[in-house]
Amino acid sequence: MLITTSNHYVETQTHWESLQQPVHGSSQPADTLRLLAALDAGWQIAETADYLAHGLNAEGRGYMLTLFHPRLLLTREWEVARSPEMDELLSFEGVPGFRMRPTK
Repeated sequence: MLITTSNHYVETQTHWESLQQPVHGSSQPADTLRLLAALDAGWQIAETADYLAHGLNAEGRGYMLTLFHPRLLLTREWEVARSPEMDELLSFEGVPGFRMRPTK
């Protein structure tokens, strides 16, 4: 989910929106596949914050990721659901601010 944008050019917004969408039926969660597609397109995870959704549409724990594209000099905030696969991916990428937390 795209939260904020700092684009000054329409072309780069189109580039962001054209990230390959996950294939249905994959064994990986959609958030993981979308993040992998972003990383393949040159985006880097600059930092992460853990959050707990609340209210009428609460979906539980998740992460707010700050993604940065060094060639395009663009930043995006992206929220993803917490899952064991996402934890492993963030740990593998060595994302600043992330530490493995026990799942309950």
